[in-house]
Amino acid sequence: MREHEASQNKMAESAMKFGQMRIERIKPDSVWTKIETCKLTTLTAPSGYGKTTMLQEWAARTDLQVGWVSLEEEDIQRVAFWKKIISHMPGLPERERKNLLDIIQSASHSPTHFIATCCAYLREHQVTGALIVDDFHLMMNSNELHELTSLLEEMPDTFHIIVAGQVFPGLSLKRLLRQRNVLQITKRDLIFTHEEIESYIKKHLHKEPSEETVAAIIQQTQGWAAGLQLIHMYEQFQEDYSELLFSNVVVARQLIQEIVHSLPDNERNYLLSTSILNSMHVRLCDYIVGTRRGRVIMRRLRSQGLLVENREEPGWFTYNKHFRTYLKEMLDRQATNINELYHRASIWYENEQMLLMAIQYAWKAGDILRVRKLLIEAAPRLLREGRTDQLQEWISKLPRKFIYQLELGIIYGWVECLRFHPEVAQRHAYMMEEQLLRRELKLSEEEEQRHFADLYTLKSFISLLEDDAKSTMDHASKALIYSENSSRYFSHSFDYNRHDATILQSPLGGGGDLRAVQRVYEGLAHTITEESVFSGYYHQSLAELAYEVGLATKAKSHLDQALSIADLFGLPGLLVPAYILKARHEIEQQGDAQSAKATLHALKDMLTRSNASADWFKKAEAARIRIAIHQGDTKRIQNWLSLFVLQEPTIEQKSLFEYITLVWAYAALGEIEMAQNYIKKLLPLVKFGHRISAEIELYIIQAVLLYPSDRDQALLVMSDALRLSADHKYLRTYWENGDTVRDMLNELMGTEKVPKKHRKYVQQILAYWSEETTEQKLQNKLTNRELQLIYHLQLGKRNNEIAEELDLSLGTVKVYFHRIYEKLGVKNRKQAKELAAGLDFSDIL
Repeated sequence: MREHEASQNKMAESAMKFGQMRIERIKPDSVWTKIETCKLTTLTAPSGYGKTTMLQEWAARTDLQVGWVSLEEEDIQRVAFWKKIISHMPGLPERERKNLLDIIQSASHSPTHFIATCCAYLREHQVTGALIVDDFHLMMNSNELHELTSLLEEMPDTFHIIVAGQVFPGLSLKRLLRQRNVLQITKRDLIFTHEEIESYIKKHLHKEPSEETVAAIIQQTQGWAAGLQLIHMYEQFQEDYSELLFSNVVVARQLIQEIVHSLPDNERNYLLSTSILNSMHVRLCDYIVGTRRGRVIMRRLRSQGLLVENREEPGWFTYNKHFRTYLKEMLDRQATNINELYHRASIWYENEQMLLMAIQYAWKAGDILRVRKLLIEAAPRLLREGRTDQLQEWISKLPRKFIYQLELGIIYGWVECLRFHPEVAQRHAYMMEEQLLRRELKLSEEEEQRHFADLYTLKSFISLLEDDAKSTMDHASKALIYSENSSRYFSHSFDYNRHDATILQSPLGGGGDLRAVQRVYEGLAHTITEESVFSGYYHQSLAELAYEVGLATKAKSHLDQALSIADLFGLPGLLVPAYILKARHEIEQQGDAQSAKATLHALKDMLTRSNASADWFKKAEAARIRIAIHQGDTKRIQNWLSLFVLQEPTIEQKSLFEYITLVWAYAALGEIEMAQNYIKKLLPLVKFGHRISAEIELYIIQAVLLYPSDRDQALLVMSDALRLSADHKYLRTYWENGDTVRDMLNELMGTEKVPKKHRKYVQQILAYWSEETTEQKLQNKLTNRELQLIYHLQLGKRNNEIAEELDLSLGTVKVYFHRIYEKLGVKNRKQAKELAAGLDFSDIL
């Protein structure tokens, strides 16, 4: 990573550097040689004692890989702190580094899981390195300190952390101290010795180091590193410095003032005005000061060692730490309106589209209204990136009244929604809806439409998290009335095709017009350009669709992406269906019950870390019982049934998955009457909620239960299931219900009960149980036109030749081949050619 490489370059110097002088200080028998024997080294001393430069010298000498973190004020929050630590941690492969960054930025962040994963990576890759954390005194938050203590205790002995700062915040070190794993370096280890001052006088002042001169400097500086540096700088302005009386504060102020007051007024104003910046750029500084002389001034400051270039971002600089401190003190004593400087910095960052920095400087300027405006502008990006904690932190600092104002109120609703508080988000959304419906805000028609679209998209997503398909569809349809793109906070639109589709095509939602949903989602493919909360639902829905119609390769591709996003953002509404589909694939396609159990175990761990509600755990356990039903584990089924009946939840949309599992469980135990009773209770609910796939599944279960005792009624119920599913092409729902379904479908095909238009669909279902060879199954999957293309492919023809031969456009040929590859389960022409070698082409010749 660029930041990591830059920190390594920073330490490539082999000696301590003060301005233009170099002093080597680390001796073979010094305390610095013990760093590699301890997990933790603490380096504490007041400002100016050379902590950073000593660490640079040590880092250049050691054989360990070294990472360097310099903390700023904005790094003291959990996500920012750990993100910086992980980005600079040496020795980690990039894949593991990315995974840790994903965990720490996830809305389901669990400190225990994060620390355990980090330590596991350090052990697995046998990392031998050190991480230096400079300016550690800024860290006062007990949560981050507690997590860092856990990391120190659990990480391997081959890894070392060095923290440096003016004071040492309260890390709990009892256990590490007992294990003698802490090295404490203090002010007395940093002051300049008699011998080092002699070396300085000889090499840099070019004088003989007499006892009087050494004694004078020791008396003036008390061994203070910054004092020695300032003497060196002072030579540029005044030859005789023997009368100076040094103290850490007085002499620094005296010398800095001497330097600053020697400059012309415009340059002095330039330095003071830009001291408010953590990072400086010529154009930014010129904008704040209102001048164009920045390049000349910065060139001079660099030559004097007062300006440090940021190697990871060319063109950006920082002041020498002590120089900036005293510049800010001088600025504070002037009558200058500092808030105006912060305000101008915020405007510059906004113009450069660096909104997060613009918000930070607006806070410093105390301009709450500007913060509110910038938050509204930055919110869509922050929500897409899952940075809800950052957004929540900023909103919580604003006056409470702001979250009841329309735009920020909708953003607050999204934040609460994505932080697993849908009930809070729901209440807030209703308040915003009342404001809009009262029409007291005097909005233009365009503004009103935009806000209604944002609001109803939010309500749609809240319903999605609560597993309420009907409300999800209703709210999303309302959003589309006001905007084709639904919302600024949603990454793509949902065209609900006249209310006949639902995005909850999942084992939880139990519903959807498959063909309509697939048409909607495939039309959205071009809008999915990055990982976001919303793209996770897109990939999950397409994975469910592909899995239902038997396109295993396509289903796995979308599922992998959905799982990646589910793990990253940790939303229960996405985690649960993604992991359940993965478990279904493992047991149904691979016959691997152990992997399916492990997958659901991982799901429960994820839900625990995200503090999800009990409803989601119930769904995960219901999925585990479906595996037990598949294995015939009656004891586990009975235990779950007794617990479920004891705590029986209300029959409603969000408990539908558990209740269908209950029907399966009673059927597996042979309690047919109980299963039938629950089917009768559930059918009105799924019909009212437009849960098409759930209705089909209940009809199929009912038919299977009736078939041994009442064959005619069973066939009638199965006919109802086919009537519902034929237009939507449900397949796996039939396949997973076993040979009894096959027998009923064969029997129906021998009667007039299957309409002619549905017969091909029934044959497609029955092909699953066919005794045909692999080649015959492949043959049945392909249409005549597709066979023609495969035939010409076998002859070695290129796409343009095939297009000319069959009188098709080149684009059409490519689309055909994409479809053929999916049906054959291959990825390229070579594999398709090999797999199709045994096909019969007689019908097309």
